[in-house]
Amino acid sequence: MASNRVKDYFDDGPLPQPIVQKPSKATTALEERQEILAHYVRLVARRQSNGLFVFGRRGGLGKSKIILETLAAEWTQPVILNGHCTPLSLYSNLQANPDAVIFLDDCDSLFNNLPALGILRSALWGQSGERLVTYNSSALRQGSSFYFSGSVIACANVIPQKNAAFQAVLSRIDTFELDATNLEIIDVLRKLAVNGFGDDLTATECLEVVNYIAEFASTRELSLRLLEPSFKKVVYARQEKIDWRDLVRSQLEQIGRPDNVVPQDGRAFERSCLEQVLEAHPDSPKDQVDAWCRATGKSRPTFYRLLKEFRDSNGASEC
Repeated sequence: MASNRVKDYFDDGPLPQPIVQKPSKATTALEERQEILAHYVRLVARRQSNGLFVFGRRGGLGKSKIILETLAAEWTQPVILNGHCTPLSLYSNLQANPDAVIFLDDCDSLFNNLPALGILRSALWGQSGERLVTYNSSALRQGSSFYFSGSVIACANVIPQKNAAFQAVLSRIDTFELDATNLEIIDVLRKLAVNGFGDDLTATECLEVVNYIAEFASTRELSLRLLEPSFKKVVYARQEKIDWRDLVRSQLEQIGRPDNVVPQDGRAFERSCLEQVLEAHPDSPKDQVDAWCRATGKSRPTFYRLLKEFRDSNGASEC
């Protein structure tokens, strides 16, 4: 179970006791798109769609995770094919599982293979609802044709361009693009940080790590995959008595640069940090201000000025 143990980073005596309401866990823009993706997957699981193609240039947004978790929630066990997949392997797996949901995870090379695309076209659409799939190969151990009544979900980084055969496949199924900006990813990371990291890191400490990652938003392409490895590096650094920032920074320096650099709004950053520390420490004003100052590098008076603005704006919105 996640732990939210509080550490006293500062001990400067009693502080003014702000009275605030715990902010609601608002859904982030990326989470909204992830939920729409889950709806598309449910359509497949419930036999209301023959297939789904999910793509997004940026990795680490949870495409595969959402697909598998949604299928599991629908009591659907997919047949998973990932990495390199030949037309023969595709045909054999469809033939062996004619009623199943086939999940092609990161099989990008398959989508430029004409025989494989021919198999997918036949498996996803047919005359009078019957989908007859045929394939001729001397390596086949069973028949060269069968009827497929299952579904196919495919996940890839990009859609092959200028490929009429692939476009014919897409015309038979739903498509969905999952993408996000760095700032949208940071919003999700901050929301996850509130849960802490097991018994090793508190919510305050996790938020500090996320805010350090956020400093690289204008120079590196971030992803949700950064979170857990970063937390583990912090735990390791403590054991070795070294600065965890050196490890996390070296990790961030290895990843790619974003195509579109969007500088972060400093004021929006401070307000986002405020909402996160209020949520992480709803009953401890001292820990709220300590965590916020550590995350932003700003002073306590600045915290209380922003807190007053936050309370005033919330009060005005409720009128």
